[in-house]
Amino acid sequence: MNLTTMRHHLVFRHVAEMASRGLIPGNARAVVAVSGGPDSICLLSVLDELRRSRRLPDLALHIAHVNYGLRGAESDADEGFVRDMGVRFDIPVSCERPTISRMHSVSLQEHARAIRYAFFDRLCRDLHFNLVATGHTADDQAETVLLWLLHGAGADGLSGIPVMRDLPDGRIIRPLLQVPREQVLDYLASRHLSYRVDSSNATVQYRRNRIRHELLPLLKSYNPRIVEGLARSAAVLAADTGFLKEASREALNAILIQSDPGRVVLDSRRLGDYPVALKRRIIRHALGVLCTDKLRPSLRHVEAVLAFCGVAKQASLCLPERVRVSRRGVELILSIDAEEVRCDPPVWTQEVPLPVPGSVHLGEGQRLLAVNGRSSLLNRETAVIDLDRVGGPLTVRAWQPGDWFCPTGLRGHHKKLHDYFIDEKIPRNLRKTIPLVSGPHGIVWVVGYRTDQRFIARDVSSHPVTLRLEYEV
Repeated sequence: MNLTTMRHHLVFRHVAEMASRGLIPGNARAVVAVSGGPDSICLLSVLDELRRSRRLPDLALHIAHVNYGLRGAESDADEGFVRDMGVRFDIPVSCERPTISRMHSVSLQEHARAIRYAFFDRLCRDLHFNLVATGHTADDQAETVLLWLLHGAGADGLSGIPVMRDLPDGRIIRPLLQVPREQVLDYLASRHLSYRVDSSNATVQYRRNRIRHELLPLLKSYNPRIVEGLARSAAVLAADTGFLKEASREALNAILIQSDPGRVVLDSRRLGDYPVALKRRIIRHALGVLCTDKLRPSLRHVEAVLAFCGVAKQASLCLPERVRVSRRGVELILSIDAEEVRCDPPVWTQEVPLPVPGSVHLGEGQRLLAVNGRSSLLNRETAVIDLDRVGGPLTVRAWQPGDWFCPTGLRGHHKKLHDYFIDEKIPRNLRKTIPLVSGPHGIVWVVGYRTDQRFIARDVSSHPVTLRLEYEV
């Protein structure tokens, strides 16, 4: 048996073992996410082989493909290839052709991912299927772990991609998550299976691609099996965090005073009895109960809430998504501000300077920080601008009628801020509570939302400045 054939059997044996452990029930009905790339074609073939070999004789399969149309004829060719694979394997195919909005508030990749998984979930409901199988490999896991490591994540982030995740009407499984891509390619060669190559995977415009093409090859010079090592570490951490999550749920129930829609009340005195590792998770879990997926609490949010527990006087702390944290005796109250509640006007309603480096206190436990240099962390609470392109000093002010800016994703076209607020579904009474960073030539950043395309720092920028929204007590 040559090396390629042996690796072919390793892939099949690995997935078969996962199936025997219950990841793939014998009577499963699985939607298989197939892009046409090597990983998804390998997954499709292995699942079909499990079915035909009678290891999972009752396994039903259905192919799902999303054609975003972002690569023109190449995207259409991918769809045609996947349809042909459906004929070859005698498996039905469903294709989705969504409209991708580049004006979306999240990144293009996140927007596409949300569309993709919504399609898979809808397909499961329509077909009465109970699984979605994706072709994520150990290489994808290693890249994800490195992304989170560079981000500065804790154990949850370093756990990487979960091998299984529940959906409203089923679950997502990733049978190849411990299989290196090298073995995937050997498997495909042994089965004489072709696949498509996404040209966008070669560009280093995206951070994940830079990790794939630059960082991982460097790390392999230190450890040739770094991919397997990172995937193994992620699996160990996933088991640890699973235990801690369950412990935090039990602790939350123990200190929970009240839980109503839009309001969670905790006993802050009993919260203080737990070690910091559990306290952080209790707060994160409580915020999740309050906001479901709307608020993704960062460590700064959690630490701000914990620090707030030590405030002697009655006060309040504001977090994104209209989350308000307040105290009443020993009660720690997490609530959602009703849209009709009128917020106090911020102290920076009139224009105030933002020095670089320096900060402006926004009130409600928030401050806006400006530092020289480029941050590797990019999210709604961080912006990296080119101070030379701004052309002068920065100021912080509130929205004024007639304001406009050029939001990222609009290719330099301007948009009235009033219309942007409507698109973002920001209540009228909250619009003047959103700080704006401005310069001589217009709005630079709608804080917590979108940067003006004209002032974003490029790779060649000589004076990048990082703007960051922080939470404090």
